[in-house]
Parts: sequence; C-alpha cells; structure tokens
Amino acid sequence: MKRLAVFAGYDKDNIIDDYVVYYIKELKKISDIIYVSDCNMSDNELKKINDYCIHIINGRHEEYDFGSYKRGYLYAKENNMLQNYDYLILCNDSCYGPLFDLENIINKMNDYNFGGISISKDLKIANHNYITSFFIYINKNIFNKDFFNNFIYDIKKEEDKMDIIKKYEFGLSKLMLDNNIELKGLFNDNGEFNRPYFNPLALIEEGYPFLKKHVLEKKVTVPLNIDELTNIIKIIKNNYDIKLIVNHLNRVADKEQIKYLFQKYKPYKKTFIHEKIFSLFTRYSPSGKYQTVYNFFNFLTISIDKPIKDSYIETDYKDFNFLLEI
Repeated sequence: MKRLAVFAGYDKDNIIDDYVVYYIKELKKISDIIYVSDCNMSDNELKKINDYCIHIINGRHEEYDFGSYKRGYLYAKENNMLQNYDYLILCNDSCYGPLFDLENIINKMNDYNFGGISISKDLKIANHNYITSFFIYINKNIFNKDFFNNFIYDIKKEEDKMDIIKKYEFGLSKLMLDNNIELKGLFNDNGEFNRPYFNPLALIEEGYPFLKKHVLEKKVTVPLNIDELTNIIKIIKNNYDIKLIVNHLNRVADKEQIKYLFQKYKPYKKTFIHEKIFSLFTRYSPSGKYQTVYNFFNFLTISIDKPIKDSYIETDYKDFNFLLEI
C-alpha cells in the first residue's frame, strides 16, 4: 500500500515545534509527506523536517488546515502524483502524538476497507455523522473522483472559523454521504459528543494515538481534572516523550491559565422541574466560566456566570513541568 499524507502546519511563532517533528518522523514510516504551512517558516525551521518530506509548501494563506490540504492535494494532482498512491491522508498538528505505534493504527484502518475513514467519528451534527478532520484516511476510489476534486478546489478563505467547520469539516462528511460513501471512525463516539476533547482518557485507554492540544493549551469546555490528566500521562509516557508536550505548553500556553487549569465542578448537569415549563442546568461556558442556566418554556434563557477563579481549583503551578513528575 502506498500512502501520501498532506500535513497541515501552523504556529503563531513560525516555529516547527519538536512535537511536530516527532509526529512527522513517525508519519514518514507509513507514508510519503507533503508539508504545507499556514505561516512563514524560516529555512532553518524547515530544515527540521526536510529529510522526512517529499515536498514543502510554505507561506501564510489564512485558509486554515483545509487551505493547506487544498494546496498539498493540488500540488500532488498537478504533478501527476496522486495516481501512484492507494490512500491519501489529511492530517495536521492540532494534537500530540502518535502516542502509540501508528503502523498498527493504519493497518486497522486498512482492514475496514471503507472509502472515507477518520481516526474518530463523532455524533450526528446537522442530522448526519461526521468524521473528524485532523486525521482522515481516504481511498483512491474517492480522492480521484470529480466530486472530491471539486470540493478541494472550492476551499477558500472564510472570515469565521465556524464557517470553516460547517463548510469543510461537516461539508466533507456530508459530501461523502451524499455520494453513497459510508463513513467510518476507527474510534467511534459511543454516544458521547466530541470524545477527543471531552473524554480523552477513555479514548487513550482504548489505544487512541493522539491527544488534542486544546485539552491543555487553552480554556475550552473540557472536563479536565488532575486524576484524568495523571492517568493519561501514566498511560502514554512509556511510548511518548512527555517533554514534547511540556516544552510546547510552556512556550504557548497562557501562564495565568495554568493557575486555573482544573475544573472544580462536574462539566454538565441538568434538572427538569417540568420539561416544557422550566429547566435548570449548570455547565462550563465557551469562555471557560462555570454558569447556571435557567430555561423557561424552552424560550427564555437566563445564565449567571461564576468568576474564573471560582470555577476552577486554584493551583500554585507556574509552568507545565509538573507533568514530568507524574
């Protein structure tokens, strides 16, 4: 089996971080790689991955990962390369890993023999399932089709990141379904929403080879606690250098965030007084604050936020080096 990976990279400091170098080095074992940046990397940075890539495309385009996927795919197509490959991998640097042997994961994906398969599949959004876009494995019977080619050509800059998710992440999944292609995730949702963010421990216990950066990198509505994080580190540290995670986080994470890293409350709890009249639920909002939400007649909603400092357990951590002590 011959595989071609288009790897999308971005870094706010125009750096190819060591965790990315490791990912690309491991990816090279199972695939040829075209690396596409959405920033302006220096020649010295690009030298870190030169030996592992058959081609590098460098420069800010502001179309996010799908814009990088487009550029890598078009380069391969215009240079008559796609016909030489059985599978196309679309992947990016939004996660740490691979935490486990990537070849074993790919072999399992091959066994499914589906047209479009991702490392994970999520719950129904907009009335259909979708496959996550940070590692997509596509059969040549799909990536050589006109509908796929047209989808890639139509990718353009969007002003709102949600438009990117709707048009391209959800859109690619819907496109495949509309063309009678069954979607498959090697790791399925199990009735949970967005498991890579909201239940990473359970996934990693199943052998999931990636940890999403955002779980630790910044505040998102993730139910992270110290016990879960400890167990994640204990599982992966025999196969993955934890320093790659620590060094990256120490460079990019908001230092004030480290102080309030672990949530104090359960992430979501709902109480019905009467389903059609009144409900009360608590949750972590997208801003990271814990809030109580009152809903009246499924129409009027009132939310009250707790301050950040009251929403999280306060720690005395000054950096992420504490992960090395686990």
